[in-house]
Amino acid sequence: MHLSADNTNIGMLLPMRVGLGLSEYQQLIISDFSESIVDAVDAHLCQSIGLDAVLFSTDATDDGKRFAFNGCDHGGLIFSPKSGPLNDVYQKTLVFIETGVYIYTFFADLKYVFSGELHFSLPRMIHRRRTRQSKRVLLDGNIILKRKDGRKMLAKLVDFSPTGASFVTDDTDFSVGEMMLAEFEIPDCGVCETVVTAVRTEHHPGRGFHILVAIKMALTTDQKKKAEHLYLCKKAEEIKNLSDPSRSSHGHPFARKF
Repeated sequence: MHLSADNTNIGMLLPMRVGLGLSEYQQLIISDFSESIVDAVDAHLCQSIGLDAVLFSTDATDDGKRFAFNGCDHGGLIFSPKSGPLNDVYQKTLVFIETGVYIYTFFADLKYVFSGELHFSLPRMIHRRRTRQSKRVLLDGNIILKRKDGRKMLAKLVDFSPTGASFVTDDTDFSVGEMMLAEFEIPDCGVCETVVTAVRTEHHPGRGFHILVAIKMALTTDQKKKAEHLYLCKKAEEIKNLSDPSRSSHGHPFARKF
């Protein structure tokens, strides 16, 4: 699953696993989860049911599967798959749950499988971060980047929101924390220029563009209005495409399903 895989906050957050072990994959993104919780874990997790969740097994080829979190029972956590057959490969599992305000992540051990549901032991420690306020939209467009060394380059946008975006490129020297001036060109919607900071880079061998870079924006009031206009413009187009099967975006190079 890729951070552009679907329109849930979890789907927009998680990068592709690309063969990493479970602990390695968690370390790739744990810096985004700034708060660690060890006290009253059940009070944080057991207050709601039917929440979006993603589970990763120890299989390095498992890119994550969507589940519904069905609350707690007898000190454990209950999940049911949203699609596909249920299996017991999740003996040791990396879990992500979205509550609306927060996204939680933790390791959990499978207790048993019963009546189409997975039952896990309550974790001893969980990590959380606030959800992204604006969900990104998949799009076809360009981003012009002006870097500190004076280089100017063109990259292909993957997704976009009023606060962040991602693009693909063949340049391999992007680094987390790098600041750039970016100009977004969204067909049929307009242009927005702002300062951006790289927050994640990913390598995807075998694709036309091998490097994906996720960025966050530093917007003035006027720039924010422009960014919101671009976002709402593309969001309206996305909704129209979803309602019209003949205009599907399934061909997007980085769009993937569970």
